[in-house]
Amino acid sequence: MTGEVLVTGAAGFIGGHLAAACRRAGFTVTALDPAPSGEESTAADGVVPATAGDAGLLADVRAGRYRAVLHQGGISSTLETDRDLLRAVNVDEPLALAEACAAAGTPFAYASSHSVYGTIRGRFAVVEEDVADPDRCTGPLNDYAWSKLTLDQEMTARFGDDAPWSGYRYTNVFGTGEERKGSMASIISQLLRQAATGVPLRLFADTLEACRDYVPVETVVDTLLDVIRQPPPPGVYNLGSGVPVSFATLLGWCGELRGEDGLAVHLVPNPVSGRYQYWTCADQSRTGAVLPRARGLAVEEVRSAAHRLYRTFAGATAQPVP
Repeated sequence: MTGEVLVTGAAGFIGGHLAAACRRAGFTVTALDPAPSGEESTAADGVVPATAGDAGLLADVRAGRYRAVLHQGGISSTLETDRDLLRAVNVDEPLALAEACAAAGTPFAYASSHSVYGTIRGRFAVVEEDVADPDRCTGPLNDYAWSKLTLDQEMTARFGDDAPWSGYRYTNVFGTGEERKGSMASIISQLLRQAATGVPLRLFADTLEACRDYVPVETVVDTLLDVIRQPPPPGVYNLGSGVPVSFATLLGWCGELRGEDGLAVHLVPNPVSGRYQYWTCADQSRTGAVLPRARGLAVEEVRSAAHRLYRTFAGATAQPVP
């Protein structure tokens, strides 16, 4: 397999994994990220310090230099409240990239977010991409989610079926390399790391039965590699495991991994109960129909990935997996 691909956000968690996987698959990779030199190194070697809106980059894309453009960059903090900044980085820059890709006929895939759905009203098993019923979901609960939904909507309105583009609403992606994200790391990674290092786990007291859709970063990367090989029909797709895992279940996994060392858990009041997502689970049927490796996972596969991540945190001291 040959060809050059552009990966933006390559100094980040998913982008770093993706750039490395593209190289292993035989692609030449241009890895791009605006992160200044001096920040932590990532899995993506040779990252070019530039933004997705760089004029020279857009000219190369428009000229057809790349086999595919995989946009993983942008502001990922759910605490960011500057809508002008979010609009510029999370909406305008990817739209400019998409315009350049459309001019060249280059497949363009970008990272959206499952957070666009907001709170699901009641325990619906899954959430489909076209859900817009306010009786079922609230829509974005923060400005970050607003920016992602805005991009999805503007991509659909601007390009429709006239260009090879696709957006992926990631659920809770987890895996190695999240440590640099600090409080923005997935909650499953935070809890596994705390358990592995003997730090007491802190959870909101009303969330033990709350469920999350956790997806290993390897599943995301494999799916995007398939997008390069065979781009799906234009549109927005969910990308998760399709498996809801409760915090109680996750605590059970941590406990069995800790074994005789035991697990300390502190339950604290939830100060954001009115804006808390107590249920997230992606409907993978539309994605799986066109990208077979994204049909969803069994809960045991999510558990195994969690165990592997725990072992990276615990190192040689980790307990054997039962």
